[in-house]
Amino acid sequence: LLLSFKGETIMGMKYCPKCRKVVLTKALQNYSQVDFKGIRGKRRKIVHLEEDGGCGFCWYTVEVAEDVLVE
Repeated sequence: LLLSFKGETIMGMKYCPKCRKVVLTKALQNYSQVDFKGIRGKRRKIVHLEEDGGCGFCWYTVEVAEDVLVE
């Protein structure tokens, strides 16, 4: 589940590595393009929302286009 609010932040459910469970998170708007073994991806900072009782832990994810993964 992902919700976008006018391109500002993306909220959704993700696995928090610190809490070790699926929680409500926020993906920050700023991102960078990364290259991993010739595949371009979007590196994004994720935050476990403290205002919703979360731990505030931050981590990064890398998003790639589906057609890159499907052969």
